[in-house]
Amino acid sequence: MDSSRLRGLVDERRLTYSQVAELAGLTDETVGRIMRGTTPNPGVDTLEKIANGLGVTVGWILGEQGFEFSANDRVELRRFIDRAEELLKATQPERKELESPNVSAVALGRRKPPRAAPRRGRVTPASATDWRESFGDRREDREADIPQQFAERGAKHIFRAEGDSMIGERIADGDLLYVAEESDPRRARGRIVVCIVDGSPYVKRLEFAGRKIRLVSANERFAPMVFDEESVNWSLIGIVVGWSHDTR
Repeated sequence: MDSSRLRGLVDERRLTYSQVAELAGLTDETVGRIMRGTTPNPGVDTLEKIANGLGVTVGWILGEQGFEFSANDRVELRRFIDRAEELLKATQPERKELESPNVSAVALGRRKPPRAAPRRGRVTPASATDWRESFGDRREDREADIPQQFAERGAKHIFRAEGDSMIGERIADGDLLYVAEESDPRRARGRIVVCIVDGSPYVKRLEFAGRKIRLVSANERFAPMVFDEESVNWSLIGIVVGWSHDTR
């Protein structure tokens, strides 16, 4: 182990060896010997205590590839990333026209489940009209389970995602979305929702900018759809509380 790397960090932070020992929960003698190189190969447990005390990793102390960033470096990098994300959002174009629908209704009804059994919903093909009124061919109805963890979060309806506009949220094409009813858009602010805009269904993240609705995708290729609340025919179905690949 090259102790100069560790000494450089301690000097940069203007810490004494005694202060490092206190942070790491070690004796002054142990830390002093490591810093001076008298103990060239300290144990992993000892290095881990020093790393935790200084807010770095053991890999960083050892100079392993991929661990070159110090704690301060990581703070600065995070600030840069946050600023870059703000810049990307501020310069992203908006669209006022509708994109193709990216979700379809699957289950629009459900049975009361037996105790300890998963809630079941009816799988129903739906056209892109009023989701409660046009359910497709009833002969194609079947049933689907709502997993218990999502039923406990209030899920009552199932939709199917289409395309890759929400891939950044790990919602893939064909994933089943479990939706809890919510009629108040302000209560759904910042959440992933299913809504109807001019008869077309969408799964998006719901945001507001003044009196404007922002339906935001999780894919840079899809610009946010932005509408004036009073000039568009839209309705909120509910909040997505889970989906097929969701392991929360």
